[in-house]
Amino acid sequence: MDTDKVTELIKKELLRILEEKKAEDKSAEVKFCGDDSLLRDELSKKIKISENGEILVISTLGINDMVDIASGKTHPAISGLLGKKTVYIVEEGLEYKRYSEPKALMETYDRHLDTIVKYGIQVVKRVELIDKLGAVTEKTVLKGVITISKLRERNLKNAVLILDKKSIITPLAMEYIKENNIEILYERG
Repeated sequence: MDTDKVTELIKKELLRILEEKKAEDKSAEVKFCGDDSLLRDELSKKIKISENGEILVISTLGINDMVDIASGKTHPAISGLLGKKTVYIVEEGLEYKRYSEPKALMETYDRHLDTIVKYGIQVVKRVELIDKLGAVTEKTVLKGVITISKLRERNLKNAVLILDKKSIITPLAMEYIKENNIEILYERG
């Protein structure tokens, strides 16, 4: 066996081992509740969504549900807390925030939300949610001519590709980049 073939076999085996390790290191699974399908789609690109996730994300919360949670009544958020899960409520999905009057009623709803936060439920903005969940996007640095074979070899998906200013991307590689949600950044200089 010549050394090039041995080197190639070792390289493939190392890449396979690294991919397995990366799969083990993925961020926690998330259980998603609510009607915000755009947020769900965005999260599913970066985080595994599962019915048994150890993190609960509630994207929309009606007034009755908020009052039930604040009262400790049966609700997935309460079940999540009792099951030692991390629970997030998306601030923009709070139904009562669409209103501003009557002030006394809004203050009552604010108190209910304060109670929920005291339980340990975190209220976060949509844009902060991915950072809160610890979703890490893979970053890869490439130089020269960027071909589809280079991208496939590294199995890049939902990643950030960092290129130097002299890099050239082939048309097929650009298609692959679009299909696999790869963001392109250029090095300074």
